[in-house]
Amino acid sequence: MSETRDQQVKRVVEAMAVSVLAAGVTALTSSKMHLELNFNAAWHKWPRADQFPGITSFHDPGNLFWLGQRRSARCKGVFAAWEDAGPWTKPVLMQDWSFEEFLEDLADENVSASDWQQLGQLYVEGFKPEQLIRAT
Repeated sequence: MSETRDQQVKRVVEAMAVSVLAAGVTALTSSKMHLELNFNAAWHKWPRADQFPGITSFHDPGNLFWLGQRRSARCKGVFAAWEDAGPWTKPVLMQDWSFEEFLEDLADENVSASDWQQLGQLYVEGFKPEQLIRAT
């Protein structure tokens, strides 16, 4: 049985939180426009996007992602989420696992852990330096 659009969004939102942290970024601007536009750019470049037809077929994948980010901190049973911290949106891990453990858990036969890391890197690359807080 295939995942619903909501399940696909949840999975991508969780994987992106881990992937952004794995890329060395601890916060992104809270600007809806930048979060959405950068997601759309990364999504269209990512070779595995076709594995998520519920997102890809939507007219604005970035908006689905942004909505999923906003809901993620309130979701039960998630491994990673996004919290709104004023001018910043912060990815947070909900369990004490390594990035590799999280990404392997989110991987399957269609999307590997390295695929998720690639999407996170594409997303982070779309932001200007002043729109990111990097880990020190």
